[in-house]
Parts: sequence; C-alpha cells; structure tokens
Amino acid sequence: MAHQHVEHLDPYSPQSGTMIPSGLVKFMRTCVIWQFIRFLVINLRMTKLILKSHH
Repeated sequence: MAHQHVEHLDPYSPQSGTMIPSGLVKFMRTCVIWQFIRFLVINLRMTKLILKSHH
C-alpha cells in the first residue's frame, strides 16, 4: 500500500476554505463586557427554561 503525500495548507489561506473573522468579530470575541452580557442572557434563558419545566 503506497502512502500519498499530503499537502499541508496554511491557515487562513484561500486554499484552506476558512472564513477570516472581521475586525468586529475579533473585538466581540475578546471584549469582556460583551462576554459578560452574553453570559447573563444565556443564564436567564436557561433559568426560564428550567422554571417552565418544573410546572
């Protein structure tokens, strides 16, 4: 069985097919205030769902 050579692609190159995050996306991923707001929203949704299931 012959092994074929695997060509390695550079990340974020056009050949990799990976989407490149925009400046806004990078900011939102690293902004602590935004992450805290998302944390609160997700926790409120979970709490609401749990409370509904107990009735």
